[in-house]
Amino acid sequence: MKPFNIEITSIEKGPEELELQLPIKAKAIKELPGKDRPDYILASLESSILWVNKEKGINKEIDFVVLCAKFKGQSINSDMKGMTVAVAYVIDNSIEQDVMLNFRKCKYVAVAKATATSKWNIFN
Repeated sequence: MKPFNIEITSIEKGPEELELQLPIKAKAIKELPGKDRPDYILASLESSILWVNKEKGINKEIDFVVLCAKFKGQSINSDMKGMTVAVAYVIDNSIEQDVMLNFRKCKYVAVAKATATSKWNIFN
């Protein structure tokens, strides 16, 4: 997979603190097959986002997310526009070295709209 840039522009369902950090810019860096589907995308965030869950005592910076198309027949790609995607925070950055998605290293948090974008001069 050739890396490409992604912008998450809206949250359809998810935590309020994620919506407050929009837009979220990331770079799709690799495809990670999972046990249930072959097309999860690991994306590196331009800026860390904050994950807060007061009930569970979580206050953590997130540097990567895992994305997948929400609807059957769609796939995340460099031409997508306003695609509905599932978003998972990566909670173990060693996922970057993995060849398959390990669900224990991420936490599903949201349904969002994402668009592939051109470069911002931060990623090569």
